Amino acid sequence: MRELKYDVVVIGGGPGGTPGANMLAKKGLKVALVEKGVGLGGTCLFEGCIPSKIYIETATRYSEIKNSSKFGITLSYDNISVDFGALKERKEAILKARVERAEKIAKMNKLDIYYGVAQITDKNSVEVDTKDGKVKLLFDKLIIATGSETVKPPISGINLPGVIFSEDIFKLEAKPDSIAIIGGGYIGVEIASMFARVDTKVIIIEALPRILATEDVSISEAVTEGLKNVNVDMYTDAKVSVIEKEGELLKVNYKQNGEDKTVQAEKVLVAVGRRPRTKELNLDVLNIKLGNHGEIPVNEYMQTENINVYATGDVNGRIMLAHAATRESIIAAKAILGEKVPMTYNAIPHAIFSEPEAASVGIDTTKAHELGYKVVRYSYAEDARALIVGDKKGFVQIIADPKTHKLYGMQIVGKGAGELIAEATQVIRMNGKVEDITATIHTHPTLSEIIAEAAEEALSSF
Repeated sequence: MRELKYDVVVIGGGPGGTPGANMLAKKGLKVALVEKGVGLGGTCLFEGCIPSKIYIETATRYSEIKNSSKFGITLSYDNISVDFGALKERKEAILKARVERAEKIAKMNKLDIYYGVAQITDKNSVEVDTKDGKVKLLFDKLIIATGSETVKPPISGINLPGVIFSEDIFKLEAKPDSIAIIGGGYIGVEIASMFARVDTKVIIIEALPRILATEDVSISEAVTEGLKNVNVDMYTDAKVSVIEKEGELLKVNYKQNGEDKTVQAEKVLVAVGRRPRTKELNLDVLNIKLGNHGEIPVNEYMQTENINVYATGDVNGRIMLAHAATRESIIAAKAILGEKVPMTYNAIPHAIFSEPEAASVGIDTTKAHELGYKVVRYSYAEDARALIVGDKKGFVQIIADPKTHKLYGMQIVGKGAGELIAEATQVIRMNGKVEDITATIHTHPTLSEIIAEAAEEALSSF
């Protein structure tokens, strides 16, 4: 077995591992990056963020074509459909380009990449089973960035043909006529929005009282209405017990309000969440104990209880978002380089690419009411650009301290929400005030003006 010495070994080539590995290598450290998949990118690139948005983009364009009459466009056609085979090819081409870009950057930084499964063998070494044989990598510092995995609940029938998980969606060769989705979190809701807009019959079964239960109630309500408008059936407070095969379809049995109920669909998607991927890492040899949810506990510098080991991204259980993982990766790299920059979580935005699109940063209305902060909502219908793009239902919600005017949160529902949330993120990150938004000139006519107008509305209400 070959034996090689490195300053730092990074396990995981996704957003939690690659950015930090590149930074360390660029600074002159000898760094090895181990990735068990076919390329750098992790779950985000191959199973989550990127493929889902590729499919959602197609669904959005398809829906806009069908509803183009409101923009004064008259179309004559006998048939319009989505070619899932062509869509899959487009996805593969984009993923290939992203992998090639990542590997090019790694090469420029003189970062050594090993493709294979990593096994921690002792407190200073990792063994990797590569296609060219096993190699032992000795390290001074270790970054664990193994990400997360799909939760597979103990539902009878979960292994039946036709029962799929989020990573399987993007392997489908044809669009199903119907799909039942178990789980109304952001993954289930995004996939529901996508399929509903390409004419698949969609059913969501959620165990909690509302979909997107971890989101601000205003977002949950708006997305619920949007999904109803594209004919998605939603059953909340519903606990799935059994999945059965019934002819050509699958039958999902669930209990709601004490009653036994069923729905049928061609496919059943199980999307009840994700958990840190820590099994088989052999963390005992590093004297690291897992947290209550299987996560690797870390401090504000991403350092574990073993001072030579860091854990970044989904595996530390802090917040399962690719962009948060990227920042954590950089924080860990800086700490290894001797630059102590603490990770903060008060200004990490997130977006849900549903119908309608939604985004949020900072605190929600529940927390705002507890703290005595002001919540001000402003309608998209007041903005010229929103009317032009056809969005009258969207809104911006500002949360601020009426005494100091400091901005603490924002929720956006509507066109461009995922892009627009960046302004509030910056202001919150800089401990800024609502006046920092109103004093900024926004291009006219753009959706960004909604943020400025909402800020003006907030100021006038203080």
